[in-house]
Amino acid sequence: MARFIDDDELNEQFQRTLTAAARGGADLGEALAVASRITPGDFGSWAAEWTAAAGKAQTEAHASQEAGDLVSARRAYLRAAEYYRQTFFFARTDLDDPTLHSAYAGHVAAFRAALPLLACSTTPMDFERDGIAVHGYLLRPDGSDLPRPTVIAPAGYDSTAEAGYSVTAVSALERGMNCLVLEGPGQGGVLYTRRIPLRHDSEAVITPVIDWLLAQEGVDPDAMILFGRSFAGYLAPRAAASEHRLAALICDPAQYDFGAAIRVRLGEANWARLQSHDPTLDADLAPMLADPGARNGFEWRMVAHGVSTTSDYLRELCRFSIAGIADRITCPTLALAGEGDFAGTGQLATFADALTAPVTTHEFTAAEGAGGHCEGLGQDRLDQFVYGWLTRTLADRQAPVTV
Repeated sequence: MARFIDDDELNEQFQRTLTAAARGGADLGEALAVASRITPGDFGSWAAEWTAAAGKAQTEAHASQEAGDLVSARRAYLRAAEYYRQTFFFARTDLDDPTLHSAYAGHVAAFRAALPLLACSTTPMDFERDGIAVHGYLLRPDGSDLPRPTVIAPAGYDSTAEAGYSVTAVSALERGMNCLVLEGPGQGGVLYTRRIPLRHDSEAVITPVIDWLLAQEGVDPDAMILFGRSFAGYLAPRAAASEHRLAALICDPAQYDFGAAIRVRLGEANWARLQSHDPTLDADLAPMLADPGARNGFEWRMVAHGVSTTSDYLRELCRFSIAGIADRITCPTLALAGEGDFAGTGQLATFADALTAPVTTHEFTAAEGAGGHCEGLGQDRLDQFVYGWLTRTLADRQAPVTV
């Protein structure tokens, strides 16, 4: 892993801004300058530097827009949105944290200010029904009603619908596809402002999303692709096991059974204690939270699940599994893994073996520059492989049958 900040947690997150820069969502020099001023191990320093950078970018965006320089305004708004996202990243351990709410509001406002300046056409999506709240944006290459393939990109553990623009939408739009970026329970503003935690049955979220999508113009009903990245590498296949209107499924990294991974990490003795709700287990798990970065990571995940102890979090995470239902996935599936991806559970082969639908697996490596979480800085290599596979898959589905 390339080192820009002498702190593993901060450096890992900083690289996400570098990948955003490759998609027009940040400036390399500006981002590196911010990194040089951040004190390793200091979340306050992190928030302060990104806040300053976001405010500066937003001020410049306003000035450029007033001057009629709409290209510069668009780029500056997107930079501000990314920098505000970084501001609140480590503040998500407390849903009442003022930094979280002010920076999240800035993140959304900056992105929405950029929307009218983008070349694509945008339709916001916001609905709440039966306890399910969803927020997102359908982005189309242009305003025509031409039916196009649509990539559905749910947020991961720590992302937002707005961040999905640079993470996934830009690449889909460049290839003439629509992209629906969205957040549901436990993600983005649905968690921060509506206080709705994650749920393991992601089909309850994705099915009404597809219902909404099919009512929009310019969507090919036979070419909807569910692309789950990071924690959505679980959410997507879980939904696909029940939702059969999909033309393809992509999981990056493919995640099969969190309970099995937790069992391996805890060992049999502690696994038995977890299952029996041993009240002394949390004290023995405390060393897992000794490092401030690790503690932050556990705590914001607990918040996302609506729990407050490590053992409750691990028990809740055990519900996130597609064991026993993976064979219900009916669409062609691309299952990915990246070397050194902390989010991977090492279950790529298990995932693939459990499917009865056509499945392609691929592992990216650090040697090719695509190691780390969701292929790290190797996003062009990821896109080349993913969209190459997707183009072939859609062509095969649409090919006429000959007798």
